[in-house]
Amino acid sequence: MAANKEFDTNMDAKILIPGLLESDHAELDELLQDSIAALEAGEAARAFTHLDFFWARLAMHIRAEHLQLFPRVLEVAESLSIDQLPSLLIELRQDHDYFMRELARAIKAMRLLFHFGNAAETFAVVRQLVTGVQERLERHNRLEEELVYTIATEKYFDRLSLQSLASSIRSELDRYPNRFADRQRPT
Repeated sequence: MAANKEFDTNMDAKILIPGLLESDHAELDELLQDSIAALEAGEAARAFTHLDFFWARLAMHIRAEHLQLFPRVLEVAESLSIDQLPSLLIELRQDHDYFMRELARAIKAMRLLFHFGNAAETFAVVRQLVTGVQERLERHNRLEEELVYTIATEKYFDRLSLQSLASSIRSELDRYPNRFADRQRPT
């Protein structure tokens, strides 16, 4: 699992942060696919577990971007007069809010399923919510990888700053919610 892997902060600073965050995107995509597979199989408990884990891991990724990456790239953008970046970051934050809101709705629906039943209708609603997240996430990740992460490189930061930023991002990615203290990906 990417968030548990040791990430070598001494690696080539040119790819340090893009590599770290793109790797996390790939892991998150796998977790989302696991959630979708459980939904498609109609396995309520497994679907709930996978969705909850995906939701938590996505929140960790978002936290790393909001607290560590975005403020630093915004500083660079302001110092270099990269005018489009502030509005892009606003758009990405709106996406983050959308992801968290829609996944919260999906989790709530799954919880209600356990209490009140109605599996067919619940699975249809949850699949629709998750599909909406998946579609928007694809475009969102592409924007981050092509436009934002490319700023967090040696072109704009010195090696020591990149290593420090990567370490801060890694710390955020390693801060699991208490319910996932074992850091184990659901099976």
